[in-house]
Amino acid sequence: MSYILGLDTSSEELGIALASDQKVLVSFSRYLRNSHAEHIDKSVKFLLAACAVASRDITRVAVATGPGSFTGLRIGISFIKGFCFDRDVKVLPVSSLECMARAWNGREKPVITALDARNGDVFWARFEPRGEELIRTVSDALTSVKRFEAGIDGECTVITDALGNAKSGSFDFLKQRSGAYSVERFPIQRGLGCALSAVSAVNDPLKWVSPAELTPKYLTITTMEKKLQELSR
Repeated sequence: MSYILGLDTSSEELGIALASDQKVLVSFSRYLRNSHAEHIDKSVKFLLAACAVASRDITRVAVATGPGSFTGLRIGISFIKGFCFDRDVKVLPVSSLECMARAWNGREKPVITALDARNGDVFWARFEPRGEELIRTVSDALTSVKRFEAGIDGECTVITDALGNAKSGSFDFLKQRSGAYSVERFPIQRGLGCALSAVSAVNDPLKWVSPAELTPKYLTITTMEKKLQELSR
């Protein structure tokens, strides 16, 4: 039997899950800040051993490619490239915002997911439940907090992640809003969301790529890159 491994390292949570072609079997999370590199290999081995699954039985992998933590995304993608090295494994690049939406249990209302991008900006996207499926209605975007606030339409669930920024005020305007949840207070299983994306896409070969094709989708540039752009003007 073949299996799917789901992995999300886009935030402080290290999320891992194991699935078959039809359903997610188990998920696992570690909430240890700045420790993905130290624990990712051990955590994957633990999950596979607990399910009596060998690494060679993993024929597909779904991995969150961003937006999110620059370091976290690089660690997760690098691990997957090494894990799949010299093996015939197909990989599904998954939006980190989609992982968050799929990991949320409630599916009665549209779901907006958002990450603090700092400097007054946020990453966000919007999804809508249609039957058993979750359909994207707004692409991953990097906008100002004010534009994000204006994009929250009607009755929907809003899930936010400050990405470890304890002093973040990006989502303060949501404190009195019903249906708004921060992952700091209401943890989610990102690995589960990643694996659910894989199960949904298992029969769509165009969405799967080779491990070598994996790249992070930051949606923004580093502070150093910004400084270089300013110097070149």
